[in-house]
Amino acid sequence: MKITLLVDQQEHETLQSEFGLSMLLEDAAGNFLFDTGTDSALVNNLKTLNIQPEMVENVILSHGHYDHTGGLAYLTPQKIFCNRQVTQEHYSYHNKDDIHNISMPENAQQVWRQTPGVYIEKFTQIAENIHLSGPIPRRSFEDCGGRFFLDEACTVPDIIADEQALLTTDGILISGCCHAGIINTLEYCREVHPEITVHTIIGGLHLRHAAQERLQTTADYIRKNNIKTLILMHCTGQNAIEYLQNALPACRIDSMKLGESIIL
Repeated sequence: MKITLLVDQQEHETLQSEFGLSMLLEDAAGNFLFDTGTDSALVNNLKTLNIQPEMVENVILSHGHYDHTGGLAYLTPQKIFCNRQVTQEHYSYHNKDDIHNISMPENAQQVWRQTPGVYIEKFTQIAENIHLSGPIPRRSFEDCGGRFFLDEACTVPDIIADEQALLTTDGILISGCCHAGIINTLEYCREVHPEITVHTIIGGLHLRHAAQERLQTTADYIRKNNIKTLILMHCTGQNAIEYLQNALPACRIDSMKLGESIIL
C-alpha cells in the first residue's frame, strides 16, 4: 500500500498547510481517501501533486469532526464509507466562554447527502486488503482526549461514537484521531481479527493533553504488543511523540512530511 499525506498542519514550501488530516491510500484493490482535512488544503494539494480531485472516487471518514470532513465540500466521490451518525453535532468545551462547534461543515454535509453512503456499523471488509472497524468499544481507562459534547450547552458528553479505524490484512492500522484510545482500538482489532498481527500504526493518537500515567500505560502496551513502527501526526502532540520515542527505543517512531509518500 502506498500512503501519501495530503493534509496536515506542518508548514511546507509549496503545499497548503491546514489543521486537519487527509491521506491517500493506493492499493491493488483501488484508491481510498482517508479523511479530507478542514477546508481547501486537500483540493489545492491534490492539484499541486498532479492528482485530479475527480479521480478521488472512494472517501473514508474516520469520524465527523470538521478537521477530518471539511474538505469533502470540494470533492465529487462515488462512495463515502462512514458511520451513519457522522453528521451529528459535536462541540468542544474549553471554558464557559470558549465552546467550539466542531461538526462537519454544512457545505461538506451537502456533498455527503448527495453521495451514496456505505454505512459501517461493525467490522467490515471494504476491499481485498482493507477492513473498517466501525464503532470501537470503550473498555479501557482511555478518555477521548478532550472535553467533547453533543449539545451546545455542553450537558451531554460525547464519546465520538461514530469514530472508526482502518485495518489492513497485512497488519497496518490507520487512525484519524483515535478518540477511542489506541489500546481500545488495538484490542478490538485483535478480538475481531485475531489472525492479523498489527505491526504498524499510522495517524493521530490524540495524546497531546495526556497525563504521564496514560503515556506510560500506552507505551507499555505498545511494547508488550511488539508494535514495530509508529508514524504519528495531526493530534498526537509533539510532547507525546517525544515521550514515546524515549520510552520505546526499539520501535521506529517517525512522522510524515506533507506531500510525502511511503510504501508499506
